[in-house]
Amino acid sequence: MTMKEPQSITKDPICGMNVDEATALHAERDGKKFYFCSDHCRQTFLPTPVGVKPESKSPGCCG
Repeated sequence: MTMKEPQSITKDPICGMNVDEATALHAERDGKKFYFCSDHCRQTFLPTPVGVKPESKSPGCCG
């Protein structure tokens, strides 16, 4: 039997989907990492100005 490291699950800030920080795409803003379920959500997040909450439930994302 082997011990598995605990997964760190967080929510994609665009669509709200749960993602594993160890394997998810990410971007950094103001020293904080944000994790994404897909490149579509990451690309939606990138041009969003700092301090503005991106619109959630991005169309065409996550099926």
